Amino acid sequence: MTPRRYSMEVRAEQAARTRERIMDAALASYRERGIAATSLQAVARKANVSAATILNHFGSADELARVLVAQLTDEIQIPDDREWPEHGRPQRVRRLVREMFAFYERSAPWFEIFRSELGHDPVLREGEGAFWEAIGALYARVFAEALGEDRVRGAAFGLTHPATFTALLSAGLSLEDASELVADALVRILPNGKGVAQ
Repeated sequence: MTPRRYSMEVRAEQAARTRERIMDAALASYRERGIAATSLQAVARKANVSAATILNHFGSADELARVLVAQLTDEIQIPDDREWPEHGRPQRVRRLVREMFAFYERSAPWFEIFRSELGHDPVLREGEGAFWEAIGALYARVFAEALGEDRVRGAAFGLTHPATFTALLSAGLSLEDASELVADALVRILPNGKGVAQ
């Protein structure tokens, strides 16, 4: 019995290594061609496996892409305030801006690769939908009832948008300076003008 268990462990390790090789090959292909232009055969050649092996591990090209998008999402760390030590709204708004701008910087290479496919690829659409849902929940927790005011909502989402971040960097500001500038503006427009909720 012991040899059989050892054999099963070895097989499991080999399967895990094969799965990892497939994922690495798919990521490399996505970087080069994008998701839509990457075939299972191209990934198989790059991973030195058959297309059937990929299907055995992932079930479909869409599922392979879905697993990789989820992995990338974990790696680029979408901001989440649930473990932030800051408690006052102004402090939490400042942290939100820093975290969002740092996130944009971390995710920029992948955004550039996938940007042209966002509207067309169903897996990327799912990932984008999950991203915006998480961001909406984050902003709702940080801004609370103030987000119900058009002025606050517009400023919060407009001033922390990736295009705003890119424009500030293009104007010569560092990530830290851009974060501070935007956070100061957002804190000033919170209810009662002092950054304190009424």
